[in-house]
This record gives sequence, C-alpha cells and structure tokens, in this order.
Amino acid sequence: MDMNLTKYDIFFKVLETKTISQAAKELGYSQSAISQTIKALEEELETTLFIRQKSGVTLSQDGFAYLPYLKSVQASLDNLRTKKKEMKGLDQVTLRIGTFTSVSRHLLPSLMEEFIQIYPNVQFELYQSEYTNIEQQLIDGSLDLGFTCIDAIQQVQYQELYYDEMFALVPRNHVLAKYNVLSMKQIAKYPFIQLDEGDYSLPIHMFRSLNLPVQIKHKVYDDSTILAMIRQNLGISILYQNALSDYDDLCLIPIQENLFRHVGIAYNNYDTLSYAGKTFLDFILKKTPEILKDKDSFHIIKI
Repeated sequence: MDMNLTKYDIFFKVLETKTISQAAKELGYSQSAISQTIKALEEELETTLFIRQKSGVTLSQDGFAYLPYLKSVQASLDNLRTKKKEMKGLDQVTLRIGTFTSVSRHLLPSLMEEFIQIYPNVQFELYQSEYTNIEQQLIDGSLDLGFTCIDAIQQVQYQELYYDEMFALVPRNHVLAKYNVLSMKQIAKYPFIQLDEGDYSLPIHMFRSLNLPVQIKHKVYDDSTILAMIRQNLGISILYQNALSDYDDLCLIPIQENLFRHVGIAYNNYDTLSYAGKTFLDFILKKTPEILKDKDSFHIIKI
C-alpha cells in the first residue's frame, strides 16, 4: 500500500480499471477505502463523477466535464513528485570538481556561491590539477566534472565555455620590450620560463608546431613566481592575462601567432552523470556568461 497516494491517484485508477474492486486490489486498499475516497472527491466537487453499476463504473456527464481539470491536477502532482525526487538527489551530496588556477580565481567561487544559495545542502570538493590529470580522474570516476583546456583532452565529453589569450611578459629593460607585438620566433631566442601546465603546454605546442627550438631554463607551476623571476631577469615567459595581477612593472606584449586556450567543462559520460552533476553542469553553462561578461580577458562562447 502506497501511503502517498492522493484522491486524484485513486480517481484515475478507478477510471483505468472501471471497477472499485480491481482498483482496490491494484492499489492495496480495501474496497470501502476506495469508495469513501471517491465519495469524498464527489462531495468536494458537489457532483457525481461515476455512475455505479453491477458491471463496474463509468464516468458521468459531470465526470467527463471535470476530467480535463482533474488531469491537470494529476499532472501537477506528478511534476511535484518528480521535483521532490530531484531535490532529494541534491540533499547532502558532494560534487567533486577538477579545476585550475584561472577558473579557481575568476569563475568557480561565484558559481559555487550562487548554486549553494539554491541547494544549500550540496558540498564541494575541489581538486586543483593539470589538464590531462583532470581527464584521467573523470575517466576513473574520482571526479564528477572538470574544468580543463579542451585541446588537451581526447577521451571525455565536454562543453566549451570560453577562450582566453596568452601574452609575452618581459622586463622593461629587456631588448624585446620595445616591440608592440612579438613573434614566437623572437621569443624562442631568449631564456624561457615555462608555465608548468602538465603534459599539455600551449606555448610549447606552438613552438614545436613552428619547428622552433626554445631555451627552457625554468619550469614553474605558479604564475606569481614566474613574475618574480622575470623581475630578476631570470628569463621571459608566456602567460595567460586573466591569471595575472600586479604586473605593471613588466611589459605585457601580444603574440603574433595568437595563442588561445579553449576552456570547457568536461565529464566522462553525460548519461551516467548523477542528477546533482547534471544540475550543476546545466548551472555552469547558464551562469558562466553572466559571471564573465565584464571580464575583458575572457572571450565567452555562446551556447
């Protein structure tokens, strides 16, 4: 017996089976309970919905008149039940998200803050990692979603969110500081500090595609450290503008070849993604353009 059945559920079961006895049997109720429920609904509507006969029941003329409205009420109840199940799917759930520096600084905290306002019982676990590591963690199931450079992944599904641009950074007293635009060929001639992005590095990929040997002197994970090293004349670098702050004492120079990083939200398989994961994914796709619209260094992809 389902204790959550409403009088509308019982009405439609009687309508389906055409007998009180069969409806009672299928619902696990007594015949008297079914009859009393139908009678209560009829009293509420001040009419007779069913014509009772020995062979069963049929809709009365008023029953036919009320039927579209009763169907509408039943559909609303079904939608309410569905929403209740969905909300339970977001109760005390933990979402495991892979991320990297610029997303962690400019996008993810705002997404989390707005999402938690709607679903206060959702918890987040954030894993800062490299692009290819995030892909592997999605494949092995240790992450639900991952922000990553989509050019670096091959085996998972994704939705592109935005692209950003890389610029050359040199000291103000450097020979390259006088140029308004630099080519990768010019940059390759000088000691280079590589931003460590794991197995996939956009500048290194570009150097190789142009068959340019590059003098990698240092490999550093943190962009703030790279800025400090540039100030000490330990080399020049190529960094993402949106990951930078406090670099006014250095020269930020566009690159002729236009190095764009395409960033997306990735997942292993949409069909097997949890309800919470799908809900946050949809939220990311909807809210990212709103959050980044006033940040000039992010070029938003219209979805």
